[in-house]
Amino acid sequence: MNAIHPQDLPDRTLAAVISGFGLSYFLLFTLQFLLFHFPSVQDDIPEGLAVIAFSVGVMLWYLGVFLHQIFRASDESSTANQLKVQAGALFLNCTATIPAIVFLFPSQPWLQLGYTSALVVIAIGSLPQKLLCDVNNQKCPDTSFVQLASVFMLSLTPIIHGLAEPVTSASPLAIAFGRLVVVGSLSFALYLLQPLERIGFVRLWKFSLHVMYMMLTYSLVAYSKAVLQAAVARMP
Repeated sequence: MNAIHPQDLPDRTLAAVISGFGLSYFLLFTLQFLLFHFPSVQDDIPEGLAVIAFSVGVMLWYLGVFLHQIFRASDESSTANQLKVQAGALFLNCTATIPAIVFLFPSQPWLQLGYTSALVVIAIGSLPQKLLCDVNNQKCPDTSFVQLASVFMLSLTPIIHGLAEPVTSASPLAIAFGRLVVVGSLSFALYLLQPLERIGFVRLWKFSLHVMYMMLTYSLVAYSKAVLQAAVARMP
């Protein structure tokens, strides 16, 4: 592990605090669901597993953020850091989409499978490239924005489909997930543009990165409440 520069301590500490809060919240969320709401009927088990997959996936994302901030090299290039953030965004998007697809289309398994397969192929298929191309000192193709936009638009497709259907008890979940995607996209755009850093207003710490993490944490907490409400409504 490389020595940590003193000027990196505020960045690492704040990122560790945010990720630690998110990790703790979703750990409690998972335990609460397992203890009080996990289905006892076999037909409802897929919905329960969707909630668990969502919460565990978010915990893995927070754990990845925490470990990256603690163990990353102080001289890591901005390109390498952006690639890892993009990989995390793709993984988080896939994780958050799972309960939305399951609860919005409970009686359409082929539609669930189609949406999930398309999302996994596009998102997960690009993760190795984002994580390894900088390590191998290869020039990464300039397709990052296209891939991210494709994944975000694809994740919104089942939500638009669900909202077009007659209003059901899962509609608040569709609205909450749409809000999560929009807020996540805006926060990620803020991180990429880094307006305050570019004009020199903030020099000693990564303001846009931490704002992105805080916006995502707030949106994930709000979305988790909608997921739990949808799960409880379907699994009395």
